[in-house]
This record gives sequence, C-alpha cells and structure tokens, in this order.
Amino acid sequence: MPRMKPTDKIEALRQKQAQIAAQLKAAEAREKETVRKSDTRRKVIAGALAVEHMDKNPKSEFAKVLGNLLNEYVTRPGDRALFPSLPELGEDGKPKLGQPPKLQVVETAAE
Repeated sequence: MPRMKPTDKIEALRQKQAQIAAQLKAAEAREKETVRKSDTRRKVIAGALAVEHMDKNPKSEFAKVLGNLLNEYVTRPGDRALFPSLPELGEDGKPKLGQPPKLQVVETAAE
C-alpha cells in the first residue's frame, strides 16, 4: 500500500476527529437525557408521596403547608384545574386569600 500524502493524512485525521466529536456529542446528549428523566421520575415519586400523605392525613400540618404552597405557587389556570378545590385566581392573577384549600387531585390520562 502506497504511503499517504501528508495532506491526505491530515484530511483523514480531520474526518476521524469529526466522527469522534459527533459520537461524543451524542453520548453527552444521551447522558443529559438520562439525568433529566431520572430527575423527572424523582419529582413524580416525591409528589405522589406528598399527595398520598395529604389525602390520608388531611388535618396534618403537612397537608396545610402543602395546600398553602399549591395555592400560592400553582398559578396557571390549566395547572390549577388539576386541583379543583384550589380557590380561583383573582383579577390580578394571584390566588384569592382565605382558608387553606382542602385538596383533591384529578386523575389525567397518560400522555
């Protein structure tokens, strides 16, 4: 096999470098996706646990705190619809003040 010209060798190495860069980028994207999915799963489990505890112990301090937090921070109408016992938002877009809501969760179809 004849020897490669220096310019051909440089071009071959650049192509290999581009392939390795693409493989590295794909591997990093897969890792990022795995971390994101794990984080989402962790949040779903923690949220389900919190709601389950609140449903079983509605008079607990935890239920009151969670109800107040949901009332304060769940401000998008579509999100609030998942918690029908949350009071409506005022004209300023903020939750109406009052007694902490007694919460119940609406089941939604899986996407």
